[in-house]
Amino acid sequence: MRIAVDAMGGDHAPDEIVRGALLYRARGGEAEIVLVGRADEVRRALGRERPGIRLVDARDVVAMHEHPASALRRRGDTSIGVATTLVKKGEADAVVSAGSTGATVAAALLTLGRIKGIDRPALCGMLPTTAAKPACILDVGATPEADVRNLVQYAVMASRFMERVHGLVRPSVGLLNMGEEEEKGDRLRQETHVALKGSDLSFFGNVEGRDVMRGTTDIAVCDGFTGNVLIKGLEGTVDVFRESIRNDIFGGPLGKIAYLFGWAGVRKMRHKLDYDPYVSAPLLGVDGVSVVTHGRASASMLRWAIIVAERAARSGLVGAIAESASVARP
Repeated sequence: MRIAVDAMGGDHAPDEIVRGALLYRARGGEAEIVLVGRADEVRRALGRERPGIRLVDARDVVAMHEHPASALRRRGDTSIGVATTLVKKGEADAVVSAGSTGATVAAALLTLGRIKGIDRPALCGMLPTTAAKPACILDVGATPEADVRNLVQYAVMASRFMERVHGLVRPSVGLLNMGEEEEKGDRLRQETHVALKGSDLSFFGNVEGRDVMRGTTDIAVCDGFTGNVLIKGLEGTVDVFRESIRNDIFGGPLGKIAYLFGWAGVRKMRHKLDYDPYVSAPLLGVDGVSVVTHGRASASMLRWAIIVAERAARSGLVGAIAESASVARP
């Protein structure tokens, strides 16, 4: 198993990306990591040769302000382009990037192509929940708009993802809406509700934004614009909540004393709110495994992105989605 990692992608590349690769290997990761980027910079961050890690030189980077598809077509030596090409050639089993989401999606579409029968790819966002299980939101930004057919396909792809990567049996699917009643929402949501209800998926019904982190359903289906706004808002809320606990409740001398008494509960809550394992977003619907993680990815986030990519590749996720593609036709 080989995972290609875009070493130049992300706010803290290549240092934090390299640390993430090293952390993955140090914590027992078995896949070979192929770091793709400017070899001199990556080698400096790496320090010395490491077992299970090798370098592939790529001199160019797609900047965040560039038009992704145009940059990839004009320049063939970008780190995300070369890393994705390794998957296409069979020289890697998956690609991981903390760089431009648009560039990662464009590279996957231009190089790997879509799975036959899937109209649009979708980014699968994950969040921790108070039910002590992850929740999947699809789409979180690959395609801003969607029609009924797209949303049904998203539900099918997300179900295969939760089955293969997270081990769930018949994961429950909720349609993100402005109310629980069947007649709620615009025409798109109403028609999608009818299509999902008539499918062979484990359809729960409509869910609201507040239900996502409660773990009401395993999957929340929505268009990419709605999903992107929702997941970033929820991530921001968790960040504010954690900072408030650290600074407002346990800050200062008395706070440190209170922390000693409440340590067990704080540790449990911190673990529950830790979204490092979930911040990676696999791009479902393309003919290969491509995983996007946060632009401000820490070494821990990058390690988990590699783990998700490895699980997806080992479990045959792409093949499972391809087999289900014909089902996703309302």
